[in-house]
Amino acid sequence: MRAVGFEVHGDPEVLKVMELPNPTPGPGEVVVRVLATSLNRIDAIVRRGYPGIPVKLPHVLGADIVGVIERVGPGTDLGDFGVGDLVLVNNVWGCGTCRFCRVGLEDHCPSWTMPGFHVWGGYGELVRVPVRALVHPPKAFGVNELAALPLAYGVSWKALRVSNVNPGDWVLVLGGSGSIGTALTMLAKALGARVIAVSSRGDVLRRLGADVVVGYGRDELLGVVRERTEYGVDVAIDALGWTLPMAMDAVRPGGAVVTFGVLGSDPTFTIDVRRFYLRHTRLIGIHNSAKSYLVELLNFMSTKGLKPYISGIYSIRDAPKLHSMMESRGVVGKVVMIHDWED
Repeated sequence: MRAVGFEVHGDPEVLKVMELPNPTPGPGEVVVRVLATSLNRIDAIVRRGYPGIPVKLPHVLGADIVGVIERVGPGTDLGDFGVGDLVLVNNVWGCGTCRFCRVGLEDHCPSWTMPGFHVWGGYGELVRVPVRALVHPPKAFGVNELAALPLAYGVSWKALRVSNVNPGDWVLVLGGSGSIGTALTMLAKALGARVIAVSSRGDVLRRLGADVVVGYGRDELLGVVRERTEYGVDVAIDALGWTLPMAMDAVRPGGAVVTFGVLGSDPTFTIDVRRFYLRHTRLIGIHNSAKSYLVELLNFMSTKGLKPYISGIYSIRDAPKLHSMMESRGVVGKVVMIHDWED
C-alpha cells in the first residue's frame, strides 16, 4: 500500500510517500480502505517522538479514519456491517475483554490502542482495525466531514458530557481556535451553554457562537470571568496543560475543571490543595472517547444540523506542508486530507 509515513523521528520533512506491506486482518478484524483522514496535534508529537512511548519504525500517522471495508479476517463476525460499507473508525479501542471494555469504556482499558499512535493509522491507504471500533456514519455527513470528527469532536463531546454541561451554564474553553477549541465552542453552544473562549483568533470563534473571546493573559481572563459570571464559570475545559491553573482560578465553587490533551507542554504544576477542596472543585481527567460517545455525538450533530468546522481540504501528499502549518499555529479548526493517490 501507499502511505505517508516516516522512518526517523524529526521535523515535518521526515514525512514521505512510502510503499509498505498491505495489512492482513486477523480474527475479529477488517481492513478498511481509507478515503480521508484529518490533522491532529498528536500527529506532530508522535512524529517528533512521544516521551515514554516508543514507536516501531517505519510508522504511519492518522487517528481519524473514514473509509470502506475491503477485507475481513478469518472467522470474523461482521454483525450488521458488510464488505464495501462506508465506516467511521473510533479513534481508540481496547482489548475487548477487560472489565472496562465489557461495559463500553474502552477508553479506560489499560491496553487502549489509538491508530496513528500505537499502530499504523489513516495516513495509509489501508488500515487494520477491530470490528468493535467501527461505526455506521449517518447520511447527514459527507466523507470529509466524517474525517474531521472522531478525535477532536469525540473527546470534546465527552468533556462536555462528563462535566454535565447544562443550558445556561458558563463554559470556559482554553485553546479556542484549534480543532479541539472550535469543536468545544460549537458543541457547548448547541447544548445551550454560554462560552468564554481563550484564543487569539476571535473572528472564527465568534462565528461559531462564542459569547466572549479573550486573550491568554491571566488577569484579563479573570477580569472577564468576574464581569460576566456571578461566582465563576460552571465548567472550565483545558486542552493545553499550561493553562490549567487559570482554569482552576476561573471556575466557580462546586464547578468542574476538565483536562486532557497535554501533548506539548510541561505536565507538572502546583495546586493550592486547600483552595481546591474548600471550593469543592471537581478535577476531571480524560483522554479520547469511547465509541458510545462518538455515536451519541453523531446523533446529536445530525439532529442539530451541525457540521464540523473545516478550514481546508488537502491531498494526503500535502501532509509535510500541513504539519509545518500546524506547528507554526497556522491551522484553525480541522484540516482534512483526502486519499487521492490516483489523481
